[in-house]
Amino acid sequence: KYEIQGGPQRGRLNREQLLPKLFDGCYFYFWGSFSSHQKSDLVELVKAAGGQILVRQPKPDSDVTQTINTVAYHAESTSDQRFCTQYVIYDAASKFKPEKIRQGKVWFAPSSWIVDCIMSFQLLPV
Repeated sequence: KYEIQGGPQRGRLNREQLLPKLFDGCYFYFWGSFSSHQKSDLVELVKAAGGQILVRQPKPDSDVTQTINTVAYHAESTSDQRFCTQYVIYDAASKFKPEKIRQGKVWFAPSSWIVDCIMSFQLLPV
């Protein structure tokens, strides 16, 4: 009755139904330094939402990356994002700009994407 609609409601219903957390099955590598969001805060958000932290940048063409067959549970079922489970997160305020957003199963996303996904409790398009 007094619940905030959207992300908070979806998150609560997800937990009540014992479904996987938002970033379950997803792996994150944090590239470079961060000024708009603290890296340590982003890491904690990702972990709390079920994501795993990578210590090395994933390589799109590596055999390990290509043989991963997990699916992101909370991605739209019709989206090719459900096959992307590895994200390289960067600070949009930094000088780094990825040449391509999507490289096979590895996608690049700004740090604000993590916050937006959590606020809406869904894997948003990159």
